Amino acid sequence: MSFSPNDRISIFGALRPGSGQSVTRAVVATYSLDLVALLGLVLTLGGNPEAEFENSPLSLVKAFDGIRGRLRVLHQVGRIVAPRAHRSILPLLDTMVEAVPANERTQSWHPKVALVRYEGEGVEWRFWIGSRNLTGSRDLDAGLLLVTSRDKAARPVTDVGQLARGLLVEGGFSSSELDELDSARWLAPPGVSVRRLLWRRPGGTTSFIGSPLLERAEAASAVSPFIDRTGLKEVLRAGSPSVTLLTTDMAAGKCAPLAGIAFRTGTSPEPEATVSVAQQTEDKAAEFIEPPPAGVHAKLIALTKGRKSAVMIGSANLTTRGLLGPNAEAVAILDVVDETLAGSLHEFVQSGFEFEPARVNEAAAEREESQRQLDERIALLIECDLMLEYADDGLFLIIGEGAGAALAAARFEAAPFVEADAWLVLEKSARRLQLLRGSVVPSEQTSLVTFRATSLADPNIQRTWVLSLPVSGLDPDRRDRALLTRYVGASRFRDWLRSQLDGLDATAGQRWSDAPSGRVADGTSSVPDMFTLETMLSAWARDPAGFERRTSGMMAMLDSFREAFEELPEEDERDAALADLVEVRPFLQAVHDAIHGGA
Repeated sequence: MSFSPNDRISIFGALRPGSGQSVTRAVVATYSLDLVALLGLVLTLGGNPEAEFENSPLSLVKAFDGIRGRLRVLHQVGRIVAPRAHRSILPLLDTMVEAVPANERTQSWHPKVALVRYEGEGVEWRFWIGSRNLTGSRDLDAGLLLVTSRDKAARPVTDVGQLARGLLVEGGFSSSELDELDSARWLAPPGVSVRRLLWRRPGGTTSFIGSPLLERAEAASAVSPFIDRTGLKEVLRAGSPSVTLLTTDMAAGKCAPLAGIAFRTGTSPEPEATVSVAQQTEDKAAEFIEPPPAGVHAKLIALTKGRKSAVMIGSANLTTRGLLGPNAEAVAILDVVDETLAGSLHEFVQSGFEFEPARVNEAAAEREESQRQLDERIALLIECDLMLEYADDGLFLIIGEGAGAALAAARFEAAPFVEADAWLVLEKSARRLQLLRGSVVPSEQTSLVTFRATSLADPNIQRTWVLSLPVSGLDPDRRDRALLTRYVGASRFRDWLRSQLDGLDATAGQRWSDAPSGRVADGTSSVPDMFTLETMLSAWARDPAGFERRTSGMMAMLDSFREAFEELPEEDERDAALADLVEVRPFLQAVHDAIHGGA
């Protein structure tokens, strides 16, 4: 472990289940969230953990089934992004996300942590804390991974349980899970021990540097893409009268010069960059696989005296809101005796360019300020009561009272999530806007809706984002079944049946993002050949509880398959698909009734 650019690990890799493990609970906190990155996390935690974005179509179905109800992602309201692609499958994720309604004009939900429970031969927890958002960004980030263990080197970190109770209260941890966290012993990376975990809910004013991290330090380095003078004065209280800081030219231009701070700079971050699935599957140096150095996004303070170092690592930028509040943040205070690790961090900071005011891009600074002003206007709209309503005649966006001022402050548009280009302007007097006309089939329903805001002063200043809104008329379970059956389709129906019975994935080698091929009559044996007594007994013997659960799920899915097949436009394909269902249902119904009827 080091801060060398060549020593990197993906957060996906850090959280990937081990052999024989399955995830029973996962809570992730992030500021910004890309839905394709979230889908990648679902594929990693619940599907084929070795494949990530190369999971097969049926592996995606398996992953979603395995992680549904077990994964919760907490994010800043208004900071979901999604690419135009894959909109037909991404609605599956809307029940996994929860916006924390922090008013971004004054405070933000900004922690980046993950707390995941695994079951296998025993119970294992993993806790990750750092600066990484759940997006496709290639920025340089830093984090710490702790893993529970019975190893003699493992140590108690009671702050993890307290963080779960306090910061991650929306995660809904059970009392037994919290008890496990309280009694757990954790392994940190070699040469590192956890002194404290500190966090703050939105609106809190806890100082993260209440006392020096290391008295009379001989070397001090810090990294933060966003800074202000008050935050930097806090850094100077950490234990050294002089600190070398790696930041960006734009940030340094606002604060330099400042006594005690030596400014060095790197590239500005892009923390809300979206994921490119093609890049993930074709470019092995993509976002989550050995990302090349890019923007500076880590948040660190490191002090060294002799062979000992103290490090603060986490989500807090070196700003007033980050270090003192009222932003919600999470940081770890570490004691480090690994001299190579501490040295690599100081070297990393020194690798930045010496700051020169002439390099500050004034046009970029003006654009950033204009974007900040637009974000304030967006926050006005988000604070209004918004909701979705599915009715017999379409999908409606309901806009609460008091939205007139927000809608007059910028040009706002909305579009149904499944039709990314169907933009409708939100007029100042708008209270009920029809986004889709006609009855919306369950497989296309979602709580997600896309918004776009454009500055009235400069049409080039624009931001697009996604909200998950309260919704009426949506049955999430029925929607999930309908969407999955449409995704599996007639061409993969037999493969899906076999995967449920014997665990074999006939779509292996395909990618979840591949379009399904047309249904081909290949002359293979009929569907009932899969349903032999030997097959049933073998599957049941291997995993009785799992087999019983799958048969219940299969029966529920058959009705959704029927609805999907009845909508197929080609008569031959529709008739063949429905014939498969007619063959399957009696046998599967008999098996289901025998198992669940106690026979």
